[in-house]
Order: sequence, then structure tokens, then C-alpha cells
Amino acid sequence: MNKFDRDRFTEEEVSEMKEVIENVGNHLSTDVAGWVWSKYTKIINEQEKKPCMCGKSAQHWRRAVETIRAFVKDWYV
Repeated sequence: MNKFDRDRFTEEEVSEMKEVIENVGNHLSTDVAGWVWSKYTKIINEQEKKPCMCGKSAQHWRRAVETIRAFVKDWYV
């Protein structure tokens, strides 16, 4: 994580990410899907169209969740 990443996020945002992402398991609920995609695109600093919630899009959602998990882990190192 570089300084630029830290400048784009507040401690409160990362704390929220940590709390929410710890409760995401193998099934991503539609209640948090929009939140996950929003945080994911902010972390990667790119705009990507949000995928559908069908099984064919699972790899996109998995990538988003794992990116958030890695970001949170790096933040607290």
C-alpha cells in the first residue's frame, strides 16, 4: 500500500470495510453487493461496471471481496 492509497481512505472507512467484509462468506447478499463493488472500484481506482448477481459473475465478486480483504489487511500492517 502506498501513501496515495492512505490519502484516499479515512480510518473510519477502513474500519467499516473491516467490519463488513469479515461478515461476508461464500454467499454475497444483494444487501451488500453494491457496497462491495463501490469499495472495490475505489480501492483499484478504476470504474468497472457492476456485474450481475448470477453464478457466471462469481469470479468478479470473489475478486472484489478478496481485494477488499487484502486492502484491509495491508492497512493494519
